Formats: sequence, C-alpha cells, structure tokens
Amino acid sequence: MFKRISVLLSIAVIVLGLGCTKKDQPATGPAPNFTLEDIAGNAVSLADLKGKVVMLDFWATWCPPCRASIPGLERLHRTYGSKGLVILAVSLDQGDWDSVKSFLTEYGITYTVLKGTEEVSDRYMVRSIPMIVMVDREGSVRKRLIGYGVEEEVEKEIKALL
Repeated sequence: MFKRISVLLSIAVIVLGLGCTKKDQPATGPAPNFTLEDIAGNAVSLADLKGKVVMLDFWATWCPPCRASIPGLERLHRTYGSKGLVILAVSLDQGDWDSVKSFLTEYGITYTVLKGTEEVSDRYMVRSIPMIVMVDREGSVRKRLIGYGVEEEVEKEIKALL
C-alpha cells in the first residue's frame, strides 16, 4: 500500500512540474529582440531579420543532445536557407569563445552561431537545452520545442511559416 501511494505521489509531482514549465513558457507573442556577436565578431540583431523565418537554437558544446541535433539542423539549413529560413544557434557556453570556434569547425556547422548572454537566455525563458524557438516573418514566436529528436516537428513548422 505504501509503495503504491509513493508511486502515485511521484507521478503527481512530475505532472505538476511539467505544468509549471509550460505556464512559464508562453507559446506565442512578440519575440524579444537582441543583438549578439557572431563567430566573426559581427553584431547580429533579430530585428534586422524581420521578413524571414528565424529558428533560434539555444545550445552548448558540452550538451550531448545538442551535439546530436547538429546534423539535422545542417540539413534544415541546406534545404530551407535559400527559401527564407535563418538559423541562429545561440551558444550558451561560458568562457572561452575559441573553444566554440574550434567546435564549429570540427562539426562542420555552416549556419550562424551567436555568443549567447544570460539576458537573452532569460528573456527567452530557456530552462533546458537544446531549445528551439520558431519566429515568423512578422517577428512573433510561433513555437517552442525542447529536447533532441524534434526535427520532424520543426520541419513541419518551417514549411508552414515559409
């Protein structure tokens, strides 16, 4: 009996925790603007990309699911980049930017990588990575996806937004 109650309480805690996370992250609304530095040291502003579909990928080099998602993001970049999709990978790595640069070379990443900040992470309510935020041509958040293995759902959203 005690074991059964413990299991039920554990399930209740998990369900309540998931509900709080979803309330914390509204699915739609204006995308918070930011200006971040890219790998070459150039300033990239989200506001300058209005009129394009933007995929924000919050990630880090030390995150295994983030690494596993790179080939899928590369495929999406090659397939839809010429059709109006811009991928901005916001690196949440701390410290040495040179290690991120060498990581990009090693993994063959060709889409734009930005050096993230705590402020941008907070404004987008990043609680877990990888996290993808889809922004439409008008600059509104259309979808948030957390975790690895969401490429098919991301592609459906890209097609709908393009």
